[in-house]
Amino acid sequence: MDLQQPERIDYRGETDQHFTIEDTDAFLTLENKTVVLVNLPIFNIGRRIENNLVMNDPRVSRIHAQLRPMNGNYVLFDLGSTGGTFINGRRIEQSVIYSGDVISLAGVQLIFQQKVPGPRPDLKETDRNLK
Repeated sequence: MDLQQPERIDYRGETDQHFTIEDTDAFLTLENKTVVLVNLPIFNIGRRIENNLVMNDPRVSRIHAQLRPMNGNYVLFDLGSTGGTFINGRRIEQSVIYSGDVISLAGVQLIFQQKVPGPRPDLKETDRNLK
């Protein structure tokens, strides 16, 4: 039986859809421990109902951020938000995001995770030292 992936995920308590992490490569963990699957090639986050992940928090812009898979990694884009988009405390306009990174959307925190993390060029020096 194939699971139908939702095109919009609304975490204001209005959904009964349940999926397992095995259904997707990447996911977000929200502050309340809800796990959100990143299951589309363009995944929009914000307060507007048209977003794939609807965040019901006044700090989050209506169209706040977007995740896209690229070359085995994911890229996070700020879409001109008022409160900013941050990765591990650093404000970004666009940036590759890695498993375990903490995203902050104007103070609302999410943790990004990937089942099979993409390559991390910033860790090549560390890998070389371990051999």
